[in-house]
Amino acid sequence: MQLSDISLNQVVLIVIVIFLLLQLRQRKFRFWRSMIVPTIMLMVTLLFVRIELQGPFFNTMVLLAGFILGIFMGMIIARFTKLKIGKDGSLLMRGSFIAMSIWFSIIIAKLYGQNMLNQWGLSSNLVLTLFLIISVSTMISERMFIYYRYLRNRKKWKKIK
Repeated sequence: MQLSDISLNQVVLIVIVIFLLLQLRQRKFRFWRSMIVPTIMLMVTLLFVRIELQGPFFNTMVLLAGFILGIFMGMIIARFTKLKIGKDGSLLMRGSFIAMSIWFSIIIAKLYGQNMLNQWGLSSNLVLTLFLIISVSTMISERMFIYYRYLRNRKKWKKIK
């Protein structure tokens, strides 16, 4: 197998798998710093959403369903994320394998499942926007729910140490 035989999608998948595996390591969680990437993604997503909302009402309903699905996915992912309090009182977290599997499936569906979704009558722009809105709402709700869990339980966790 030569380098020219590898497609761009395969290279992207390899890089994404490496990043997803890095998410499984333990790291400090800083809420405001963790919101930088979702904020940038939200601005880009809103550009796509604004265009799709000018289309038929069906587009609005699909995007609303994707937004709600993303919020629930973020809450589920945050629920399975392991949290600990460090010696200095900071929040330490390790990403969950379930979360990484969900993200990987969304990326696979985006890269390879677009033709199947197009057969169901969804435009490629709507599919892209749907995946963007699911991703952004998942990221934001996950981080907010993790921070909420930390604030709610930090005194109890400190006593256990």
